Amino acid sequence: MLLGRDFNLFFVGATLSAIGTALVPVALSFAVIGAGYSASALGMALAAQALPTVVLLLFGGVLGDRWPRRRIMIWADLLRFVAQSLLALALIRGEAPLPVIIGLTALIGVGTAFFYPARGGLVAQIVAKERLTRANGALSAVNSFASILGPILAGILVASVGSGWAIGLDGLTYAVSALCLVLVRQRGQAGQAGASRSVLEDLRLGLAAFGSRRWLWIVVAQFGLLNLIALAPFMVAPVLLAGLPHGAQNWGMVLGAIGVGGLAGAVAVMRWQPARAMVAIQVAVLLLAAPLFLLAATAAFPLLLLGGITFGAGGAVVNVMIGTLIQREIPTELLSRVFSIVQIAAGVLAPAGYALAGPAATWLGPHRTLAAGAGIALASVAGLLCLSEVRQFGART
Repeated sequence: MLLGRDFNLFFVGATLSAIGTALVPVALSFAVIGAGYSASALGMALAAQALPTVVLLLFGGVLGDRWPRRRIMIWADLLRFVAQSLLALALIRGEAPLPVIIGLTALIGVGTAFFYPARGGLVAQIVAKERLTRANGALSAVNSFASILGPILAGILVASVGSGWAIGLDGLTYAVSALCLVLVRQRGQAGQAGASRSVLEDLRLGLAAFGSRRWLWIVVAQFGLLNLIALAPFMVAPVLLAGLPHGAQNWGMVLGAIGVGGLAGAVAVMRWQPARAMVAIQVAVLLLAAPLFLLAATAAFPLLLLGGITFGAGGAVVNVMIGTLIQREIPTELLSRVFSIVQIAAGVLAPAGYALAGPAATWLGPHRTLAAGAGIALASVAGLLCLSEVRQFGART
């Protein structure tokens, strides 16, 4: 990949870390259940990792613009390495009380809250602007590849050597990522001049930068709505398949198809440079709606696999295009804050969507719930394409 020494180093660490992270949902689930805890305890462990990420993400964005981003990411990786290694050691020794599991998984969430806002800004500092789409596409492809390989590798490791060793392997990938980042040369120092401002003032400036870009908050609002009403109902699909022969196996294959589609979409967007980026994003939203329609129509299984591929491809295109536009259009000293705001604003309604999807499926029926979600996705695309600023907004190269 000819994107420069520093990005190549960063990419190696990101690849190994993504594969390691994809091991954890399977490995942690079997570790908690294997230790004799209930499904509720597993839910608590997973929530313990997610909650600090949500709570600290904005603060992580502020620090990402105040301090050298590479240094923040190194310390975040080292924190996650230590937490995962201690958790692995406790599980291997058979001495993992639930409070220990919850506390260590929470530390991993803390590291994640500081790592990802800094990462979005660092990429823009080590890659030339005209190559940002390729760089973001490569990172998206890695995540999709990891989502396919990680669960398979986790299953093999859990069955052969145990869940503790699988989690330990994930911890090791964080250490490798930190080492790669040590060797990366960061161009420029972001945010040092703003160190005398308060955290609240920095947050206000970040919110002002986000709010002043109408193109950005429009599309983020769209995805907040879709997470609430359209994409969350996708998770009710197992209800439709549960009573069918091989239903669970088929659903697993659909999820695998999403990973394949994500990989294909990321590779495609690395080569495809659309003249009007916002229009391309809306076309990708149409791909996200496809499996909802197919599930609602009780389509044949091969069509459901195709729908999973289109869903993954659409998601990859959306993530790469939005991330690249932010890196090109937002000043470097504000990037981490804007990335953290976008992540929260787009995802804040997802938990409510998941909570409402079940009752909606009970009230309307799963077919109608999925059809309604797909219809709302199409309506949001039609509405945004009516805006001239959306149709004419071009990705500058």
